[in-house]
Amino acid sequence: MKSIKFYINKYSYIENEKRDVSFIPMLMRRKLNTYGKAALYTLYNAYKENKNTKLVFASEYGDIERVNKLINQRQSEGEISPGGFSFSVHNASIGLFSLLKNLNSSYTSISAGEKTLADGILETVLQIEDNVPVLLCYTENTGEVKSVSVLCSKNDSSGTEVTAELQKQTETSEDNFNNFIKFLNGEIKTFNSGLYVLKRG
Repeated sequence: MKSIKFYINKYSYIENEKRDVSFIPMLMRRKLNTYGKAALYTLYNAYKENKNTKLVFASEYGDIERVNKLINQRQSEGEISPGGFSFSVHNASIGLFSLLKNLNSSYTSISAGEKTLADGILETVLQIEDNVPVLLCYTENTGEVKSVSVLCSKNDSSGTEVTAELQKQTETSEDNFNNFIKFLNGEIKTFNSGLYVLKRG
């Protein structure tokens, strides 16, 4: 069974609550809705200054509130706002973060239905290289806003040691947002996606 050892160096999460986002330049902050602010809040708080950092963004639906607004605008006015469209694309939040932090490294955007969070975590783990940390952000806005960002690395042992172990596909999975937060906080020792298991220490 293949396993990968890595470290969780920083993380930040938010669930249905407003946080101070004054660190975002005002011109951009005015254009962001709750979804975008939540994503950038957790990204900023989980990031360590390193221009080599790779980025992974995961969201099942993306900014559904903004997309619905554009659809309604198209139906009522016959056209849509170019600015509104640019902020509605699936990877808009991670793209804005890379611009604000002047990151030139690659980033990946994932949407995988109910397995979006689990697949985002797996993509993050598989991209970790020596001296190249990966910052994952998972954000949703379906009924409530929730976002979590996690910085992972292979060499920075100042964080929490985690082992990812591949397993035969099982029907048993506990790969929801709440369980991942419990795993990050050390309240549970494993996070089971059905395809792999994360184990602390």
